[in-house]
Amino acid sequence: MGRLQYIDILKGWSILCIVLLHFEEGIFPGWVNAWIGNFMISAFYFTSGWLAGIRPRDISVKELAKKRWQTLGKPYIYFSILILVFDLILYVIGHYDLKFISRELYKTIAIRGIGTLWFLPALFGGEVIFRWILNKNNRFLLIVAILLSLIFIHYYYFFYFKYRNVSDIHRMIEAPLYTIRNIIFAWPIIYIGYALGRHIGAKLSNSNIYGILTIGIIITGISIYFNGGFCPLSFGIITPLVVPIIGPLGLLLLTFPIQGNNIAAKFLSFWGVNSLVMMVTHYSITLVLCKIIDQHLFHLPFTGVKTLIWFAITVIVSYPIVWFFNHKAKWMLGKS
Repeated sequence: MGRLQYIDILKGWSILCIVLLHFEEGIFPGWVNAWIGNFMISAFYFTSGWLAGIRPRDISVKELAKKRWQTLGKPYIYFSILILVFDLILYVIGHYDLKFISRELYKTIAIRGIGTLWFLPALFGGEVIFRWILNKNNRFLLIVAILLSLIFIHYYYFFYFKYRNVSDIHRMIEAPLYTIRNIIFAWPIIYIGYALGRHIGAKLSNSNIYGILTIGIIITGISIYFNGGFCPLSFGIITPLVVPIIGPLGLLLLTFPIQGNNIAAKFLSFWGVNSLVMMVTHYSITLVLCKIIDQHLFHLPFTGVKTLIWFAITVIVSYPIVWFFNHKAKWMLGKS
């Protein structure tokens, strides 16, 4: 089976939102930033599970790990090296200091990841844990995994808020713990995406488009309500448990009716297909270059409407970057 365009559209929308929030400074109201921030990453976890649900197949944890090493592990190494070389060039010209370079190197070794590279080990580990639990087919094991995850998250945040900023050593200890925290956040969303994909994914093709659109609008509206500060419980347990799941689900249902040969669908699905390149290059390379150019050309703070112009320029510039990696450096993407 080939790619599903509505999944690529959701991924494209999500990666563009990630880039937009990294560029945007002081434009959007807080609730918009909070809502987007809660679905833009979890959408990738959710769609990973959704695809596993609508295309169920027997695969061992070892086979999955081997496959993900190719598509996530190797790109993590290659792009870490690329960004470190880029950082070293900026160090030579005086933009970075040695402490910054040392921190970036340690993040790479600790699997914390430079910039947005943290996402690759998070998805890798989340998929492996999800597959291991799924293959065991043991409800008790699932409950134990949830409890252990909650216990780790509790103590992680205890350490984070009380000790992380005490010293550089504490920050070094926190770095690999952050990776584990990301993995623990990823696997339940993948699992729920799988369950929903398994039960309703195949039914979408035979459902009424307007019905899907209506349900998508309702679910998306609920996710905004809970996360936008409009609900009294929005800053309690509801937000971290509900929005990362219902946000991607609502948007997935909204993307299903717009797929096709139209400009919007083609634009968004292009960035969904090439989301890895945009994910790993925009934050640590193109955004940095935009800020440097802005600083030396305009001598103004990187804020306001101007940041949206830089965002648009980055999207345009990313097209030849995508072409380069797809045609000249496929091996960096884990492609033969």
